[in-house]
Amino acid sequence: RRRVDHSFFPSGKMVKNNYSSGRNDDRLQHPNAKNEAQSFVEEGEEGPHQKDVMPCHTYSAIGNMNLNNMLIENIRSHDYFKGLSELKTFEEVVDQIYYDCTYCTPWRPGTHKAQRAAGMCSGLRGVSNAGIPSTAYMLLFKLYCLQLTTTQVKTLVSHKDSPYIRAIGFLYLRHVCEPKSLWAWFEPYINDTESFSELGESGPASTLGRFVRRLITDLEYHDTMFPRLPVPVQREMQSKIDEADAADVGGTNQRWESRREERPERPERPAREDDRRDDRR
Repeated sequence: RRRVDHSFFPSGKMVKNNYSSGRNDDRLQHPNAKNEAQSFVEEGEEGPHQKDVMPCHTYSAIGNMNLNNMLIENIRSHDYFKGLSELKTFEEVVDQIYYDCTYCTPWRPGTHKAQRAAGMCSGLRGVSNAGIPSTAYMLLFKLYCLQLTTTQVKTLVSHKDSPYIRAIGFLYLRHVCEPKSLWAWFEPYINDTESFSELGESGPASTLGRFVRRLITDLEYHDTMFPRLPVPVQREMQSKIDEADAADVGGTNQRWESRREERPERPERPAREDDRRDDRR
């Protein structure tokens, strides 16, 4: 071992380095970039109540909404997510989803490599192959930070303004909801015919009904993994999907088409008066 020449230090002893980056200190003190829970009202008042918050089911991962750790760290360090701390209410975040979300993959398309890095480029050497988190997933994690109530989750999955508001609501349920309760949430929507594409305009057209089915049957989702459902729960939901399909054999899902016809046309929303978040992209 190389000896240290203490003659270089006035006191004859090594000096402890107390330097620390202010940015790092702030990140340690506010891991979610000051994105905090919404304000709850007292019992008897109109508004969100603390007792109605949907608890996050803990799978094998602890905390972090059961999202991939690499994805979470990239979300927390992104300037767009930090800017979302200005939004304090559920309604403000929903409006932000309406204006900003045009696809709902975890990573911005084309920025994430699914293969595992190896050798000199391995994660052990501090080199990451992560991409840029999508706006949708940053807003999804923002909703988690707000601590949504069951009423607010219902508002998301039945929203009439944008299919991406609804898709983020279903993703929220897939990551947060207790597995045995998922079917009660998903069952009304497994045949929903609203047009939708996970990749936005560049992706293949699908429906929200197919998207909901995929949340039940698939474990992988665009280079990330959903929390693994208990095998008996997943088998039961798959069986119920098969039963629903068998009941519709020979038909054309007329009840869902009629429900769609009854849904009023979406009103045109005015353009935002401010573009204060454009600089953070």
